[in-house]
Amino acid sequence: MRRFDAVIFDFDGVLVDSELISLSELNRSLEAFGIGKSWEALVDGFLGHSNSAIAEYIEQHSGQNPGIEFPERWAKRIFERFATDLTLIPGTMDLLGTLDAEAIPYCIASGSSPDRLQYSLELVGLDGCFRDKAYSCDLVAKGKPAPDIFFYAADKLGVSPRNCLVIEDGIAGTVGAKAAEIDHIIGFVGGSHLLGCEDSHAAKLTKSGASHIVRTLAEIETMLSATPA
Repeated sequence: MRRFDAVIFDFDGVLVDSELISLSELNRSLEAFGIGKSWEALVDGFLGHSNSAIAEYIEQHSGQNPGIEFPERWAKRIFERFATDLTLIPGTMDLLGTLDAEAIPYCIASGSSPDRLQYSLELVGLDGCFRDKAYSCDLVAKGKPAPDIFFYAADKLGVSPRNCLVIEDGIAGTVGAKAAEIDHIIGFVGGSHLLGCEDSHAAKLTKSGASHIVRTLAEIETMLSATPA
């Protein structure tokens, strides 16, 4: 038996190169509430977090209730940019092909809303690969860094969380996976949003629970081929 029985992917920043767009637009939203953040602080504080968690942060730090319009306005700007700029992370299709060839089940556990997740999957042509296998944190009581979405995803895959491999680019997701007692956590630092801060972010992912760090999805393929059956 393999050391793991299934793979749980984060989505944004792991399979699609979306976080540069998302965080840039989030920064605009935060500035409208008088909240200024460095790029590294945006990455550390918001990567992988749900809309509700971000709205709660805004209210706590600005004293203003962002209202239901906040996620809608943010999503509208993101969707407009995704339509022209969203791309796959290099190596995505090869990695999924390898998992299919090895009959290793996989799914997505994402902090994105269901609408954003489905829209993104369709834009990059991954909707067929993840039909009924793309799970949003909106489906569980608490989003990342809580472990809920990882328990949910593992249950849907029919495996124990302990027997899953998780691939994450965010600290929140890494913390959540570790809280779900998942031992095999790969920290991915190959997204364009991490350009120039790969090493520092890798160190934070390791501190948060990642057992391995990779800069390309091809490295994960190599690791899979070296994993005993």
